[in-house]
Amino acid sequence: MDSTLSTLKNQIQQKLNGIQRHEPVQYNQQLAHVLDEQNIPIQAKLACLAIDTSMSHLDSISGNNLSKNAILIGDLISAHFYTLTAEINDSVYLEAMSSAIIKVNEYKTSLHYKKLDREEMKNAVLYIETIFPIITIQHFKPHAELDEVTERLTAYAAQHHPSYLKGYSEIELNQVFEEMNCNIKQSRGN
Repeated sequence: MDSTLSTLKNQIQQKLNGIQRHEPVQYNQQLAHVLDEQNIPIQAKLACLAIDTSMSHLDSISGNNLSKNAILIGDLISAHFYTLTAEINDSVYLEAMSSAIIKVNEYKTSLHYKKLDREEMKNAVLYIETIFPIITIQHFKPHAELDEVTERLTAYAAQHHPSYLKGYSEIELNQVFEEMNCNIKQSRGN
């Protein structure tokens, strides 16, 4: 059985067939691993990874002078997310994910304009980095334990600073992620 990551890459590559030159699509490999470990429908795993990939791809455009094709590719991956959720045919899941997309975009705007204090920033980053898998896993596996998922995804973000945080210094981000990690471990009782 193919992994969630390889399946989504193949699906996206098929959709990009015919576009001659484009920037590579970056995938959150840690998220893909987390999803692979879950006993939930493959379409849900793919949908979760697709929306994360689309939003990350679109985040990377403004600061990296990417081509106009990059915007279209981000939108294409987003459309693929909606195709996958239509195949799932679960309006409650789609509504939860759509609400989360709105909230993620609001948080990213606030982070971009540095409108959040340190605690609000940590909460925003935690939300952005974990909400899609949390919604997906909890929806299809209501009693799943998600503390380890949260810890792994935030650790990955700490190592690969997301492009929506490009307005912050590396020192600032390292401090924020270190504080987040301590808070997560405290909440787990470690």
